[in-house]
Amino acid sequence: MQQDFRFSAGRRPVRAARLAAALALLTGPLSAQTAVIEETAPPPRGARSEEVARALALDGTETGMTYITRMTGDLAEGRTEVMQPEKRPEDRAPLPRNGSVSTVMVVLLLVGGLLLWLRFGGAGMLMSRAPQAQRKPVAAPEAWNISAADQTDDPRRLLEQIAAMPDRAAALVRLLRHCLLAAAGETDTRLARADTERTAFRRLPQGWRALDPLRDILTRAELAHYGGRPVAEAEFAATLELGRGILLKGPRHA
Repeated sequence: MQQDFRFSAGRRPVRAARLAAALALLTGPLSAQTAVIEETAPPPRGARSEEVARALALDGTETGMTYITRMTGDLAEGRTEVMQPEKRPEDRAPLPRNGSVSTVMVVLLLVGGLLLWLRFGGAGMLMSRAPQAQRKPVAAPEAWNISAADQTDDPRRLLEQIAAMPDRAAALVRLLRHCLLAAAGETDTRLARADTERTAFRRLPQGWRALDPLRDILTRAELAHYGGRPVAEAEFAATLELGRGILLKGPRHA
């Protein structure tokens, strides 16, 4: 159906407004480059306007009307731009707000304080390391004449006894054997019943902490006991000091 819009000079404002309204419905939003709206008025509404608007709203359709009473430019020129549908933002993990960050920091501080209290406070025993089991003395070879009770004696008392022995060669041999037993116990080395001092020394791991001082004690004791070389007091005191470093720095005295 076509509608003929005719208007005379005396009725021009009303007819022009109707013409503008009709073109606005047909063409959609006006282009800002072709026409300038200077004056608008409430559009006329029919008896079923509200009913039609509600039906369109239920269908999800947005409606609108601009009733123009005065404008400049040519409404027929130009081209109405079509708006592109808004893109849906990508799903992103929500960034923590300032309040959330503060809450997380407070929780972390509380957990850290609790762990420190458990470690160093009254309940520190819960997180402390279990005490190491007392190592059993290494069985000494039969020819050494050293019992398990002799090995558990205080090393300081043992050193005093060795220093008081008048036979310096025998004192060096006794010092050597106790140092070998201490080294075997510290390195979990098992000695055979028929081992000699040198055989027991060879069983020790090469990376042990006092392997070189123990080798010196072994050499001096062999020279004095088996070689018959006299033991000078200065050499005896130096050898006793090497043995002190081995006996007093073991697992029980570290």
